[in-house]
Formats: sequence, structure tokens, C-alpha cells
Amino acid sequence: MRIWYQLLSSETGMKNFLAATKKLVDRAVMPDTVVEVRGTTQGVLGDQYRLFYNYDTREVIDNGLRVRREGGYAAFVLANSLDPALVELREMLDIPVVSFMEVNCFTACMMGDRFGLIIPNRKMIPRYREIPIGYGLRDRLAACEPLFFDDVRKQDDAFTDPALAEAVVSETMKAARRAIEQGSEVLIAPGPPGALLAQRGIFQIDGVPLLDTYTLLAKTAETLAVMHRLTGVCVSRHMLYESPPKELVRKVAFAYKVDALRDG
Repeated sequence: MRIWYQLLSSETGMKNFLAATKKLVDRAVMPDTVVEVRGTTQGVLGDQYRLFYNYDTREVIDNGLRVRREGGYAAFVLANSLDPALVELREMLDIPVVSFMEVNCFTACMMGDRFGLIIPNRKMIPRYREIPIGYGLRDRLAACEPLFFDDVRKQDDAFTDPALAEAVVSETMKAARRAIEQGSEVLIAPGPPGALLAQRGIFQIDGVPLLDTYTLLAKTAETLAVMHRLTGVCVSRHMLYESPPKELVRKVAFAYKVDALRDG
């Protein structure tokens, strides 16, 4: 099977992170599963600001609609921890749409009572709190601890610069311990910091599990694709993820000039 695995990171500006993610996911999936790790054109160029984030989200939607039109994929993975365009793509795609935070938060809930998030920077704290709260996990979120790297793209150099890698890992460990002090029983670290720790085989900090987030996401997508093949069902079409009628899709395609929707 083929899985479209969508990061928001720029394919040119964060190519080291994309390559590291590819290695992490490939070690877990079955031999006949191909995970195509994709980035965006300009991604994570200040995504702590929601206006800028919206431009990346549009590109993710366009990629999802491309998959819908062309077919050939068994699942579409939103491998960014802000879960961009999750509802929008579940409305439109008839394959599993699997998202980073949803998968990792609910997995953390199976491993401990409360979990903590290690996030890119202080500005993003409100957004990262909103996401698990939106999933009904307000009482399961113990902490939301930021790193002090406002330029997320700079973290890409940590995959080639040993000194910077040590600084990122050290900063992540400090944030993790702050989260543990607040009652976190499981830890989630998205982005390059999480990938760096997974590369080093660090899956516990002071006895507290640290999820192997990107690997878990790929394996979950593979499992859900198999279940879709077995049952023919991958999403509820009642209420939240109800698909628009084909005639409305065609009208929208014409009005907004969206070629990928012209066939309804």
C-alpha cells in the first residue's frame, strides 16, 4: 500500500528533518507499505502566527484534493502536530485521514492518566492547549512546556551539526522534566526535537514514556488502511465528517476555480 505522509516543513528548508522522519517511519511499516514523506513549499516559516500557518494549511488541502482526484493511496497522514485541515480532509477523502495529535494524545491516554506536550515555543502554548481540549482531553493534559527556539527551521541544522543537536536535546530534556514535575505520565514531543530523541533511541525520560510520535503515526495509518480494506469503512458520514453533495462540490469548484473538485 501507499501512504501519503504530509509534514508542514519545507521540502527545501527542512530537508534533513524530512529525511530523518522517513527513516523513522520506514523501520516500522510492513515491507509492502510505501510511506511517501512529503513537505510543503515554504512550510513552518513562522507557524506560531496563525495567519502564516493558514497558507501552509491551504497547500495541505490542495495535496489532499490531489490524492482524492488521482487515487492510489490507502491513507493520508497529517504529520504536523497542529493537525491542519483534519475536518476538511475527512469531509472529502474516502480513505483514512490520520492526524498527529489525535493519534498521539489518545495513545498517551492508553499509557498513563495524564500527558505532557513539549512544544516549539512559548507563542504556541494557547494553540497546543486548544487541540487536546478539542478532543475532549482537558483533564488528561497535564502540561504544555515550550522550548526556546522561535525559529523552528533552524532546528533542521541539528541533524548535521552535533553541537546544535546536543543543545536541542538538552533543551527538550529540560522541558520534559518540567512537564513531569506538573504530573505528566507520558510525553509527546513533535518536530525535530522528537525526531532527534527517537534517532538516539530515547523513549523514556526519568522513567516517563516519550512517544515515538512519527513512527506511531505511520503504523497507525497502516493499520487503519488495513481495517478500511477489510470493512469498507474509514469515517463516519453522520454530522461532523458528512461529505458535501456532488452538485455543491461542482458549484464550489466553479466559483473558486478549484480544478481538483470539478468532477464533484
